[in-house]
Amino acid sequence: LPSSPLRYIKQRGVLPGDHPSSITMGSCLSTADKKGKRSTSGTRLRRAMEEEEVLKNGGLLVNKVLLLGAGESGKSTVVRQMKIIYNSGFSLEELSEYRPTILANLITSMQVVLNGAGALQIHLEHPQNTHHAQVVLATVDPVDENGDLLPDLRLSLDELWKDSGVRESFKKAHEYELNDSAPYYFSQMQRILRPDYRPNMEDVLRARVRTTGISDTEFMSRGVRFKIIDVGGQRSERRKWIQCFEDVKTVMFVCAMSGYDMHLYEDETQNRLKESLDLFKAISNNRFFLDASMVLFLNKMDLFKHKIMNTQNQLKRYFPDYDGPVFNVDEAAKFVQAEFQKRKAFPSQVVHLHYTMATDTAKMKVVLDNVLQSIVQDNLQAMSSNLL
Repeated sequence: LPSSPLRYIKQRGVLPGDHPSSITMGSCLSTADKKGKRSTSGTRLRRAMEEEEVLKNGGLLVNKVLLLGAGESGKSTVVRQMKIIYNSGFSLEELSEYRPTILANLITSMQVVLNGAGALQIHLEHPQNTHHAQVVLATVDPVDENGDLLPDLRLSLDELWKDSGVRESFKKAHEYELNDSAPYYFSQMQRILRPDYRPNMEDVLRARVRTTGISDTEFMSRGVRFKIIDVGGQRSERRKWIQCFEDVKTVMFVCAMSGYDMHLYEDETQNRLKESLDLFKAISNNRFFLDASMVLFLNKMDLFKHKIMNTQNQLKRYFPDYDGPVFNVDEAAKFVQAEFQKRKAFPSQVVHLHYTMATDTAKMKVVLDNVLQSIVQDNLQAMSSNLL
């Protein structure tokens, strides 16, 4: 296989970015369609498939939404929010299942901070904490067979977090790459380290789980059924995407705005935001999505704002074409939005764009309600066109 999964998929004809003449414009119709040459047989087939789908789902047409994006974009958090908002959230048993993951996230975060301290030549305040640092850094599996944190780790984490050297390293996390959930879990450490700890909804939303394979979530909203297909965003997972491409009514693409100064987990030479831009271009130029609505979530806006306003990691350092002012969130966000606009199939291609903070349930409910309503409207319009 080629070294780049994107290149592999293009070679297999899945993401034909080199053939813009076959891509949708504005109203999500191909060039031939805009000239009124829609195939009658194709229309009948599409209508028959829709009718069959309705019959399979008790008379309800399922709005199939494909959730795409590079790794660490926040796709899984969006899915969890949908479960909370539209599917009554998580049961106590489901919340408890995240306990080992959250404990592992906490350990991993402390390992990154300790390694960051070493790289920045920050010394621990108390020499005796060197032992605790060694315990944490040597840990591979932090939980026992019951999902409980190993006893030595509980003490080591507690002592290290009290150390001013660790705190100094944490404050300079923008100089290395610390995962997004770390600040939250550190702030909740005393509660999380309790032997009787049980995760709550907020803990689960922040849990960092690398998505592999394909999963789907179904729910009802205002009498309409939606099926969300979530697939892994890492490069090694993208070859599986083609399994989900057929009969997609909406593509929801998630990009982490805050990744402009970070590298891919699987490729330390590639900028995360640049990877998202390349991937979005390939998706928006995809022949499988001629009749699909495109939704773009520019996610982690809160983290993006913090970096632009409070660090020296300014956008121009990573994107030399940016000529706007430094420490200016609005101008930096406009630049990123414009970069995505440039990568559409055609300037007139419709993309519904939203700035999001996927961990904020109240704000995500407003965004998702609007998005789902627009999906229904777009699908109704497309079905009406098929009947013509």
